[in-house]
Amino acid sequence: MKRSFYLFLTTLLFVSCDDGDLIVTDFNFENKQLQWCGDTEDQVLFNINNDQVHEAIAFRFSLETPTPQFFSTETGEMTIPLNSENQVVYRVFNGEVDDSYFCNAIPPVSPGVTEEYRSTSGGEMIITTTLQNATDHDGDGVPSETEGMASERDTDQDGIPDYLDIDDDQDNILTRVEIAVEADNMVGSFPDSDNDGTPNHLDADDDDDGVPTRNEDWNMNNNPADDRDDAGLPYYLNPEIVDSFDVTTVRENVISQSFRYLFTAENLTLLKQGGDGEQIRLEDFELGYYDSPVEQITIDPSEEEEQPAEGQ
Repeated sequence: MKRSFYLFLTTLLFVSCDDGDLIVTDFNFENKQLQWCGDTEDQVLFNINNDQVHEAIAFRFSLETPTPQFFSTETGEMTIPLNSENQVVYRVFNGEVDDSYFCNAIPPVSPGVTEEYRSTSGGEMIITTTLQNATDHDGDGVPSETEGMASERDTDQDGIPDYLDIDDDQDNILTRVEIAVEADNMVGSFPDSDNDGTPNHLDADDDDDGVPTRNEDWNMNNNPADDRDDAGLPYYLNPEIVDSFDVTTVRENVISQSFRYLFTAENLTLLKQGGDGEQIRLEDFELGYYDSPVEQITIDPSEEEEQPAEGQ
């Protein structure tokens, strides 16, 4: 059952302190995924709930705040102080709220606000940035740990460690394709077509015919996997075919990355506006998270040191 801040607040009226404060250990919107809008001056992360009670909570902060850029690609934490420029706002409305409400420079007249709480100075918002695909950094289907992330293993010696390399053996067949090949022989859970003890995705000559897989590219398109014999078997997996082509180029190493930003307020005090000074205090409140769009990142050997190297 959805438990809104408004309903939870009502139940807490019975534990109010004598000075009118409500000391709350936690309250939550059920949906923790925040929406975002912003411009060159302000950023707003917000969550709207139109179930039973029309309500919303938002964190608005200024880009002039002396902190690192919000959409950081550096994993870790950044802190934004809560003050008159950077505020958490909770509102209850008399009608349904749509997603554009907080993205307008001037809030619309309708729906009307029936209750509003704003954060006071003294608290802070902690933004924790983590890499979404931290267990498989290059998205090739092989866990980063298995690809030797700890030791920076680089099978093809191209300057890019396997956990960031979409083609670990540099044979121009993507690792995610090679681990899906059907084979009678396996090394662990990975196919080993020539039964030489090296799985295909780490083997530069997958059929052990003496011709590197990369050179069994008949149409010279940097993808030997699409050149097949009459039976449908790729030439690079047929040891009886030893035609060789001088292929010197390799695929561009492009991986997908997305980051999650978790917003947690510490020592948060919300003051009711236009009221009798009623406050809500929370020591640790998880506002929610925002996921950045997926971006395509090209990794060259010279850029590898700038990429995340830990399973954050």
